[in-house]
Amino acid sequence: MPPAEIERQQELLALSLPEEALRDAGVQREIAEARRAVDAHIQNMRHPENRRRFALQILHRLEGVSTGSKDNQFFAGRLVLVPDKGGQNWAWSMTPHYPVIAKIPADIEYVVSAYAAAGRIVDKWTLPVDRFLDRLSLAWTMARHFGEGEDVLIADVARLFKIAAQDDRFWGNPSRRNFEDVPEAVFIANLINWRRHRDTAGESENFELVPATLNQAHGPRSRAFYVPGNAEGTVVRPMIYIRRQQK
Repeated sequence: MPPAEIERQQELLALSLPEEALRDAGVQREIAEARRAVDAHIQNMRHPENRRRFALQILHRLEGVSTGSKDNQFFAGRLVLVPDKGGQNWAWSMTPHYPVIAKIPADIEYVVSAYAAAGRIVDKWTLPVDRFLDRLSLAWTMARHFGEGEDVLIADVARLFKIAAQDDRFWGNPSRRNFEDVPEAVFIANLINWRRHRDTAGESENFELVPATLNQAHGPRSRAFYVPGNAEGTVVRPMIYIRRQQK
């Protein structure tokens, strides 16, 4: 899609124009109008109630999917709609913590379109359970190799899963050009799918998630990983380690 109107206005204000252009009355008028529009947009989205109304307008536009507000979060199907602090950028995320598509401008058409795009990304990267377990085992082994001590952090496994999830093209010829960027939410999307089907899947090995303590879950240096505590992903539970148990 072309830039949203607010993005075009912001780009105009960021331009370094020659002095002769800045002296043009028409250019001055256009810049002044853009500045007023951007300032008004910032002021409007700064208020929580305006962000709430904006989010509800987006949910109202989505058809064929369960939407609503729960636990002070807005959800649509399996995704959570998350604004930044000032409401200038929005994200469709798996739980409020792991974005599928981030930095979406605060434009209703853009956020609505991004929902479908985010769904396609999740579908593309959600692996069959047996394949996910194979890649999870690889990521766990790498995290165990590079980690310290006996406990393997889920956050480290999630980071290395971006490598483990690469397709055969990369593993046949490991190189940057064969490496496909994996969205941050891919690991949690597959973890959710696995946990949903774990009772019916024939697994040669099992993984256990260890809950985080209060000290492990809070603070600026926390390495906790957040898994959904309900179907909508609006409630999360902090986990810290992942343990592999051979069957």
